[in-house]
Amino acid sequence: MSEAQEGESDKMKSNVILETQEVDESDIEKLKGDTVGDTLYSGKWIVNILLSISKVHEEGWNEKLEYDLCTLWDMTTEIDIIKFLFDNDYFKIAEYVLNSSDEPRFIEIILGITGNMTCDPLILDALAENEKFVELILRYLSFEDSATLVQVLRLLRSALWSIQTNPESKWRDHLRNSTILREIIPFILKSSTNEELLITTTSFLRTAADIDLPTGETLLNELFLSSQSSSFLSEMLESFQEVLPQDENHYSPSTLKYFEDWLEVFSNLPKDQLYLEILQDDNLARTVEIPRRILTNFVDPCNIHPLDGTKASCIYRCAEMILDFRLSKLLTAVSTVDINSTILKIIDNIDTAMKEEEEDPEEAMDELLKYLEGYWVKVSSISSTDEILNILKTNEKVVIDHTISLLKSKIPEEKIDRIRAGLSNE
Repeated sequence: MSEAQEGESDKMKSNVILETQEVDESDIEKLKGDTVGDTLYSGKWIVNILLSISKVHEEGWNEKLEYDLCTLWDMTTEIDIIKFLFDNDYFKIAEYVLNSSDEPRFIEIILGITGNMTCDPLILDALAENEKFVELILRYLSFEDSATLVQVLRLLRSALWSIQTNPESKWRDHLRNSTILREIIPFILKSSTNEELLITTTSFLRTAADIDLPTGETLLNELFLSSQSSSFLSEMLESFQEVLPQDENHYSPSTLKYFEDWLEVFSNLPKDQLYLEILQDDNLARTVEIPRRILTNFVDPCNIHPLDGTKASCIYRCAEMILDFRLSKLLTAVSTVDINSTILKIIDNIDTAMKEEEEDPEEAMDELLKYLEGYWVKVSSISSTDEILNILKTNEKVVIDHTISLLKSKIPEEKIDRIRAGLSNE
């Protein structure tokens, strides 16, 4: 946005908000008739914008209207504004606009405002009753504009929360009856190069994966997996490569959140179909590379501490994936030496941090350490002495000593003796 545009935007925003410091106390009561609820926003201004929206087909799309609509979009974080728009037939106006306009930016903003309004559960339910409007919104999933698709998926994620609260929600029928939704999600994952759209899509899928239905399956399975012969693994692999940052020395919180969402969706893919698909082409190597790259980042203690729920979930899911592949014989001990060596370093990092804590360690840290220690004991029990030695020899003495101490009472004593002997011969 240019300086001139910013100045114009600030000027218009000042017209929207009643500046109470500029009026006498006696005037405030008169002005309250124009404010919306407990806000200082002008109801008259909003109504005028709604009128302008309805006349776009006559007067055309222009920069001033775009500024005004963006201002209104920002205002819809206020519940009183949301209710005011709803009471003033915003949904009817929006439906009319979506049926009559082909301006991408206009459509994006209209859907963005609609999405913000659906953060109110009552308005979300009211929208679900408007079948024609919902059908129209879902049709925009086939729109080629990525920014518009982001807004549709944001809105549909609100619909998922409705289903989570009430599995019999009308939104569940809307979504499972949408052929476009089932077709477009895998297509976005496989074909899009827009990072924001891929992150939003993965977040939508993760929310669906978190919703357990009375049928015993997840909403993710009902919407996308039960009717497909594919687990859309290849599509997910394509999307991950597109979002993965080039700089892997430190992942931002938003990137880690994307990793968490991606791994949660992966963990919900039907195992039978996944194992068939993962053996095709280079899918196994591409899949294993994901936990390898994520876990390597956590070897640096600066990246693992402080350990929050997102980091803990990423580490847990990565280790779970590798162990599952080992137990399913998709991977051998040799092919996972570097990953298991990395996990040992992470175990040592967490253990050291917990010992240095002046207060009781965080629950996430304690639970993750217990899981990773259990992981390593399981790996050791299914690995030969030589395979264990190959992993240990890649680590420093402090990590090796900690690992031996951990295994001492968990695997047969003669196996421990052979491991010690093998280490002493080095």
